[in-house]
Amino acid sequence: MKKIAVLLGLAFLGACSSDDTSAVASDSKTITANDFESLAGWNNDPATLDKGHAHSGQYAIKVDKDHEFSTTFDMALGLATPAKIKTVHLEAWAYLPSNKATGMLGVQVMDPATNQQVFGDGIRLGEQVKEYNKWTQVSKDIVLPDNITSLQHIRMSLWRADATDRVLVDDVKLSIKD
Repeated sequence: MKKIAVLLGLAFLGACSSDDTSAVASDSKTITANDFESLAGWNNDPATLDKGHAHSGQYAIKVDKDHEFSTTFDMALGLATPAKIKTVHLEAWAYLPSNKATGMLGVQVMDPATNQQVFGDGIRLGEQVKEYNKWTQVSKDIVLPDNITSLQHIRMSLWRADATDRVLVDDVKLSIKD
């Protein structure tokens, strides 16, 4: 009886599996993608989540006068890919309520031994978003320096910068361009 139950369980699991590998293969260049309904892979600061005004789902990340940085994604470059990354593509949806909401969706490469920034760049939201009180898609290709290593970490977060109004970002994706 136990053997039959085990065999039926295995058959059921096999029936639930998929032979479709295209989703994995077509997404092999994604480092992270998040709509902030889950924060797996991100440090969790609930105060930097905005509920109810998201581009998709219920949550978006935010910065405001009380929060300089949003929740942050952090991963060793070697975990993202065994190959050397030359360029990453950063895309997201941004919501700026006024011209006082500027902010930056930033990418950093950090040395884990010293916690010092090796490289930093990002999307200056005030330069790309031209309509306020509306979700706007933003993107940028970011060329990484030649001296980065697989042991260094790539981080992504929303930075308030000089914004005096709140800034929202949702549906972020960081991927390897080449």
